[in-house]
Amino acid sequence: MATTLINSADVFNIDSFPNPQLLRPRTAGVGESEFSTCYNTAVGTLKFKSLLFPDMHVMNLHWQVDRDVSIVENSRADTVNINFQMSGHMNTRFTGIRSELAMKPRKHNLIFSPEGGFQNGVKSGEQVEMFHISMGKRYFSDLIGCDDYWSECAQNNLLKDRPFAGKDVNPDLTPHMHKLIRDIKQCHESGAMRNLLIQSKVLELLALQIGQMQDSRSGSPGLSVAETGRLHELKNYMESHFLEDFSLPHLSRICLLNDFKLKKGFKELFGTTVFAYLRKLRMDFAGNLLLDSLKSIEDISEILGYEHPQHFSTAFKRYHGTTPSDFRSFATCRYTGRR
Repeated sequence: MATTLINSADVFNIDSFPNPQLLRPRTAGVGESEFSTCYNTAVGTLKFKSLLFPDMHVMNLHWQVDRDVSIVENSRADTVNINFQMSGHMNTRFTGIRSELAMKPRKHNLIFSPEGGFQNGVKSGEQVEMFHISMGKRYFSDLIGCDDYWSECAQNNLLKDRPFAGKDVNPDLTPHMHKLIRDIKQCHESGAMRNLLIQSKVLELLALQIGQMQDSRSGSPGLSVAETGRLHELKNYMESHFLEDFSLPHLSRICLLNDFKLKKGFKELFGTTVFAYLRKLRMDFAGNLLLDSLKSIEDISEILGYEHPQHFSTAFKRYHGTTPSDFRSFATCRYTGRR
C-alpha cells in the first residue's frame, strides 16, 4: 500500500483540530471537558481533548489510522514538545536531530525543533494514543535551571535555537509517570482548582522526565563509563520486571557487576538503594491497581508476590502512609465527588 503524504497544515484545518505544538493566547485552562472527534479520509479518525494554559498546551490524542500516512511539518515552532506514547507505533524524524525517534508504547521523549521540520510515519491499522505537552521555550528554560550537565546542554541549545532531543533513545514510562498521566486525564475538579491541579501534575511529570534525562548524563566518581551504563540498563530492566523475585546475586549477574559495586554504585548514581527502588516500583504499581481495577486487595497482594495479604497491607501502609482499603476509598470518594 502506498504511503499518503500529508502536510500538517491540512491536518490542523480538519474541523478546527488544534496544532498540539502551538500555544495560543487564551484564558488559562480553556479547553474541552469532553473528547472531540473529527475524521478525514486521508488521515483517519482523530479523537482529542485539548487544554490550554499560559505557556502550556496539554493534549490527549487518540488516532485511528486507516492507511499508511506520513505527515510533514515545515513551519517554525518556538516551543518544547514532550510526547508520552501510550499506545501505537510512530516513527518521527526531526530536522537537525540525527537519529530517527521510534515512538513505541510506554516510551517518551522531549524535543526542541525550532525549525519545525519533522516527518511522522504511521502504518495502516495503528491505534495511536499520545499524551502531548507543549511549553513555551522561555517558560521551559526558567523551569529547568542550569544546575547539572543535561540542563546546561539544554539551555545552550535553547539559547542558540539549536534542535535537540532529551535523549537519543526514548526512555520508558515509569509507574509514577503513568499515575500522573491518569490523574490528569481523570481530574474531575472544576474552575481554578482544576487548573492548578492539572498544571501541578504536568510539572511533576516534567520533573520525573528530566530526572531520567539527567540520570543518563550523570556519572559517579567511583564508576567507569561502562559501569554507569550497566547500572542504567539494570534500572531500566527493573522498571520492566519489578514484579519478579530478585536477589542481589541475580541483579549482579544481570549488570555484570559485583555485589559491592552494584550496591554502592546504584546508591551513588540514583540516590536510593536497589531494593528501595524496587519497593517504590511495586508500591506505586499496587496503588495504580487499587485505583484502576476491580481487583481485590487479596488479588493485588498475590500479584505482588506476598504470601499473606496482611504482609502486603503492612508494606503498603509503611510506604503510602495508609492502608490499601483506605487508599482506595479515599480515591473513590475524591473522583466521584463524595465526602
